[in-house]
Amino acid sequence: MARGITEQSNPGASLAARGVRATKQRIAILERLRASRDHPTAAELYRDLVADHPNLSLKTVYEALDVLVGASLAGCVIGAGGGPTRYEPNAEPHYHAQCRVCGSLTDVQAAADGHIRGRSALPEGFSVEGIQVTIVGICRRCRNAI
Repeated sequence: MARGITEQSNPGASLAARGVRATKQRIAILERLRASRDHPTAAELYRDLVADHPNLSLKTVYEALDVLVGASLAGCVIGAGGGPTRYEPNAEPHYHAQCRVCGSLTDVQAAADGHIRGRSALPEGFSVEGIQVTIVGICRRCRNAI
């Protein structure tokens, strides 16, 4: 679903449009996600927001992120190799390129989804709800530093 101009600029309207209660914490987390170009963890979001929201707890951040992901207002990236789950405002289908040196994540357009679905032998009766692809390598900055 494409977001309208009002919904994009107003986190409260985004939440309301999906039938989600617009709490101060949810609005603050969604604003932080939309303002970032990184893929923060729940702990990073908590550290960024707690000074302005002293009643915020890490538990509340996790609960709010679950709500935002469930409402398709945020996406989550399962940490490769046991790393922490990271969050982003882009809930549209896409892949990620992750630097194995610095850990940075970059969004990559998802053009091969149909090919992946058609090539995988899945258990009988299994219904695909999403595909996460993380391409691991070395980013330009780290490669140039070597």
